[in-house]
Amino acid sequence: MIDAAAWTHIVSALEARDLDANLLAADRLHAESSVDDVPKLLALLNDGKDFFIREAAALPLAELVGPSVLRELFVAYQRGFDEGHDNDGFTSTLIEVSALFPTEAKAALLALIKTESGAVRDHATWLMEFCE
Repeated sequence: MIDAAAWTHIVSALEARDLDANLLAADRLHAESSVDDVPKLLALLNDGKDFFIREAAALPLAELVGPSVLRELFVAYQRGFDEGHDNDGFTSTLIEVSALFPTEAKAALLALIKTESGAVRDHATWLMEFCE
């Protein structure tokens, strides 16, 4: 678990207007996050005002808990598109979920396709292609 002081430092660096600081912070977030950090990572994903911060939170979430947060990942993913971003990094992260957790991802995606609508359903349908 990332301690409070380190978390504050990482988030501040993610929010800085310094590309090197941003990249180092994203790498650190990825390397040091644990399952105990999932609630804070979800907060970054959901509240992140910046697409880079959302993408930085998405990667450890995908690796730590994968399919269980696909809906939240898709909502943040769509937010990036709505803001005009190409979401290349986020796309790779979503594909990684299907590679790391193929059986679980397929089940979660089928459930989302049945219960969701709009962009979440569309993204789930797209990602299903990588589970087959």
